Amino acid sequence: MKTILLAFSLLSSSAFIHAQELNFDWYEGSCLFNGIIDSSKANYQQVQNVYYTLIQSSELSQPYLAYQPKDTAYLKVKGIQFECGNFITELEQMEYPKSDYWTTIKKMRLANIKEQCLLHEKAVIALNQPKILKGTPYCKECSSYITALEKGGKTLLNLWKEMHEKEIAEALDPNPIIQSFEQHWNAPNQELWARIEVLRYGWWNCILANQKVWFNEGQYNAEFKKLMTSIKSECH
Repeated sequence: MKTILLAFSLLSSSAFIHAQELNFDWYEGSCLFNGIIDSSKANYQQVQNVYYTLIQSSELSQPYLAYQPKDTAYLKVKGIQFECGNFITELEQMEYPKSDYWTTIKKMRLANIKEQCLLHEKAVIALNQPKILKGTPYCKECSSYITALEKGGKTLLNLWKEMHEKEIAEALDPNPIIQSFEQHWNAPNQELWARIEVLRYGWWNCILANQKVWFNEGQYNAEFKKLMTSIKSECH
């Protein structure tokens, strides 16, 4: 009798764990969703992987742009390379649901991360060697900033001044911006300030303006929900 009871207990425990593995919870805004995974399309780990890498995963955390001269001490190419290597390796090893859509999404995510890694690494090097930005993604669209950074001197300072004049014209309260710029303009390390700000507020903003969204969020949500046999939601 004890053997039968033990066997029943193990079977019940196994069934409970299996049931847990079929359930997946996620948030969309203020709504909590609970889905039952369609085991013919994906397992729990695969569903967790696509949700984590596309929705929950944080972006790269290593600093790559300075706000002020003292920040340059924290910009390390090796740190970016190390983080990127780990991020890419982890993503490459993740198992996704086996379908054309999810195979494509994984490739697109890898391409997106590799592009970010390249740009972050080049941004650090460009502080002292701006010609490194030539040939990088969006170099044509952002060529005016690259040229100014490479030429330095009057060309760089003029562009820096133009950027601040535009910022002042668009500001509700321009006085703090004017005071800050005048302080940096008259600093002994004036050109370093110029390079820092043209890189951050010129070149990088240009990069962001020209980057395309690498996946369609609406299609992703629809395909994600196809991995479930049923879905319940509770909104607050």
